[in-house]
Amino acid sequence: MGNYFIGIMTGTSADSLDGCLVSFEKNFKFVESITAELEGNYKSRYEDAIRAGYKKTSESKDLLLLEKSLNEKTIQLIKELIKKTKIDFSEISSIGFSGQTVFHTNKMSFQIGDPKLIARETNIDVYSDFRNYDIKNGGLGAPLIPVFHKYIYSEKNSNKLVFNIGGIANGTYLQSEKVSLASDVGPGNCLIDYFMKKHFGQPFDNLGKEAMKGEIDTNLLQRLLSKCADMKYPRADDKKVYYNLIDNSFDKVDPNSLLRTLTEFTATKIIEFYKFCKKPNDVIFHGGGTKNLFLMNIIKNEIGKVRTTDSEIPSKYVEAAAFAYLAYLKKGELYLSK
Repeated sequence: MGNYFIGIMTGTSADSLDGCLVSFEKNFKFVESITAELEGNYKSRYEDAIRAGYKKTSESKDLLLLEKSLNEKTIQLIKELIKKTKIDFSEISSIGFSGQTVFHTNKMSFQIGDPKLIARETNIDVYSDFRNYDIKNGGLGAPLIPVFHKYIYSEKNSNKLVFNIGGIANGTYLQSEKVSLASDVGPGNCLIDYFMKKHFGQPFDNLGKEAMKGEIDTNLLQRLLSKCADMKYPRADDKKVYYNLIDNSFDKVDPNSLLRTLTEFTATKIIEFYKFCKKPNDVIFHGGGTKNLFLMNIIKNEIGKVRTTDSEIPSKYVEAAAFAYLAYLKKGELYLSK
């Protein structure tokens, strides 16, 4: 059996497919990474599938086509990653494949992506269906990466808080060498991205430049916060929960001010979790949201000094590395290559 593991991740932001090759022998080693852009309309079609609430691939012809596209991209990405590293296929123990989550509750989760096909085409065993595996073993199915946060960052007599800002934002509170609390905490990028596409035709707010031009609509912000006031920790959020907050009043707000308000909403939910965890001194961020400098500045103004994972792992690839780690731990369903 090989000493290397591959992690493949496409998150709730659905903006790209990220892969990395890592090793956990003795110490963690980040060997190589690769990213593939998903086809131009993949994200909007994926968002449509979430809003439709599909629970099976067979419920939608377009969902079948999306899965086909994801499978092909994933297989191609894995082969290119291995070629890039010059490591032989036989040295790779297994692949951790996230799949693309379309529907999630605490009792059942549904992802597109075919791990059987990926295992067969790459000739490497694949671990996948991590969310349902976690639910079957007493978890909520999300977030899944706290175990990796613990592996990388836990330290005796040190309290730390690790945030991932993806389509959904989640946090892991580490007290000494244990995960004290892990939970989804708020909308992350999903609402910002949705209205960037709607009003500006762009997939995300680059550096937060559009939000920066607007003003906070205090009435809208208070309504959003009020609607989420009863959401307790720990929890696993489905994106549909946040899409269901959208109503006709959003159309009456200037687009830049709407983005400013939604950015404040995302930051507020992150800050709430930070306060709930008794304001630890070491706060670490990763995920696409870290590239939104305006969002990060709002958070820093409240929390103070924060850092990203980049000194240990490039922020963009933390989740991919986490799925490789879940494969290493065998905390998913196994799909054999033969």
